[in-house]
Amino acid sequence: MKPKTIVIAVLLALLAIVLFNNKEEASFWLFGDIRTSKLIILGIFFLLGVVVGAIIFRRKNKHPKEYGITNTVNPTEDQLFLGNDDEMSDDDREYIRRD
Repeated sequence: MKPKTIVIAVLLALLAIVLFNNKEEASFWLFGDIRTSKLIILGIFFLLGVVVGAIIFRRKNKHPKEYGITNTVNPTEDQLFLGNDDEMSDDDREYIRRD
């Protein structure tokens, strides 16, 4: 197994142990007094932390600092075979272009 997989598995196991050992009821204030399970409170705040961490630490596409020409123009077949230095007449060139 990869080390990253092992670390994630251990962290998830520890999370499950902490969540399931905190099942008793607790009072929570959210614009009013709410009495609910610690399991739900811890789970919700864990998920909020994961979402916020993913938003803050996401990888952004970096644009190159300098833009350059990477695709040079290759001569076409007409330019390769029908150049002016091949001693062909204009009629011959027109005949070859029709193919």
